[in-house]
Amino acid sequence: MGFIAWINENILWGAPMLLLFTAVGVIYTVRLGFFQFVRLPGIFKRTLFSGKSGNAGISPFRTLTAALGTTIGTGNIIAVGTALAFGGAGAVFWMWAAALLGMATCYGENAFGMVFRKEKGGVPFAYIKKALKGRIGRLAAGMFALCCVLSSFSAGNMVQVNSSAALLSDTLGVPEYITGLCCAILALFLARGGLERLAGLTSWLIPLSSIAYIICCIGVMTINFERLPECFERIFTEAFSFKAAAGGAAGTVLQNALSWGVKRGVFSNEAGLGSSVMIHSNSSSDDPVIEGNWAALQVFLDTIVMCSMTALCILSSGADKISTNGTDMALIAFSEVLGKYAGVFLGAAVFVFAISTVGGWWVYGKTCAVYLFGEKIVPIYLFVYCAAAFIGAVTRAELVWQISDMFNALMALPNLAALLMLNKSIKKYRR
Repeated sequence: MGFIAWINENILWGAPMLLLFTAVGVIYTVRLGFFQFVRLPGIFKRTLFSGKSGNAGISPFRTLTAALGTTIGTGNIIAVGTALAFGGAGAVFWMWAAALLGMATCYGENAFGMVFRKEKGGVPFAYIKKALKGRIGRLAAGMFALCCVLSSFSAGNMVQVNSSAALLSDTLGVPEYITGLCCAILALFLARGGLERLAGLTSWLIPLSSIAYIICCIGVMTINFERLPECFERIFTEAFSFKAAAGGAAGTVLQNALSWGVKRGVFSNEAGLGSSVMIHSNSSSDDPVIEGNWAALQVFLDTIVMCSMTALCILSSGADKISTNGTDMALIAFSEVLGKYAGVFLGAAVFVFAISTVGGWWVYGKTCAVYLFGEKIVPIYLFVYCAAAFIGAVTRAELVWQISDMFNALMALPNLAALLMLNKSIKKYRR
C-alpha cells in the first residue's frame, strides 16, 4: 500500500471522517424534519414541476443540470464498480444511506449559499468564515479554497479524463493522448464561455445522455429480472456482515462496505464538499428553501437513481464476480443488451459525462483560485487546468484516484465543520 493510499484509508477516510459526514447528515435531517423521507414528492413539486424560473439570470433548472454535470460522471459508472470490487454489494446500501443523509447536508449548504452569496468573498467562503469566526474562519476558508483548486485538477479533471481515455483506448483503440487532447480543447471551450455556456450545454446534454443511459440499464435489468431479488438480498446482507473481508482485504465486510460506499458516494454526489454551492448560488431564484430543494434533488438523481442503476446492472449480470475492474464490470453488464456495441455506447457515455464534469469543476476551481489570488490568476489557472486534462489521460489511474480521494476529504473538513456550527440556523430556512 502506498503512502497516499494509507493516509486515505487510515486517516482521511477513516472512522472519524465517516462519523463527521454521518453526524452532519443526521443533524440536518432532524433539523429539516426528515423532509427527504416524508416529503420527497414535495421536492419534485417545488423543483421540476414548479414551472417557476425565478428572476433574470441562470434558471434553477439550468443550475441543476450544470451541477449535475459535475456529479454525473465517471463516479456513476466506474466508481460504482470500484466500490463493488473493494466494498462488495453492501457498499451500495451505504451509498444509499450516505445519499439520503447527504440530501439534507446539500440542502443546508446550498440554502446558506443563497443567504450568504452577496457577502464579501462569495460562498462557501462567506459561511465558513461566519461559522468558524476570526482567524480560524479565515484559515478554514483558505484551506477549503486551496483544496478545492487541487481537487479540481484531480477529482474534477484528471480522474474523469483518465477513465474516459482508458475506456476509449480499450474498446475503440483511441490513443490516450488523443482523448486527453480533445478533453483539453473542450475544457478550454467551456471555460471561455463561463457558467452560462456550461449551463446552456448541460441543460439538454445531461437529460438526454442520462435518459439513454437509464434505458440501457433497464434493458440489462429486464434480461436479468429473476436475479434482482438476490441482488437486493446481497446488498442488505453484506452491508451488515461482520465476516472477514474476502480476497485478503483488511477488515470486515461491513467495514469495507461502509468505507467504500460513503467514499464513492461522496465522490459521485459531492454532498458535504461545499462545491455545488458555487454553481447553485448563481441561480436566478432568490429563495434559500427552493434552491435547497434543487440541491437535494441533485443528490437524489445522481446517487439514488444513476448510481443504483449501474450497481443493479453489474450485480444482476454477475459482472462483479467476473472482474474487479469497474470499467470491465460495466462492459460485461451492457454487453448483454448491446453486444459488441457495448464498448461504443459506454465509451461515448463516459466521455460525455467526463466533459460535463470537467466543465463544472472549472467553475469550482476558478472561483477558489480567484478567492485566493485574485482575477490575475485566471489565465494561469486555465492553462494548468487544460494541461491537467491532457496529463490525466496518460497518468496511472490508481494514483489519480488516490490523490482525488485525499483532496476531497481535505476539502470537506472545513465545510462540514462550518455546517455543524450553523446547524441551528437552518431551521429558519425550512417550510
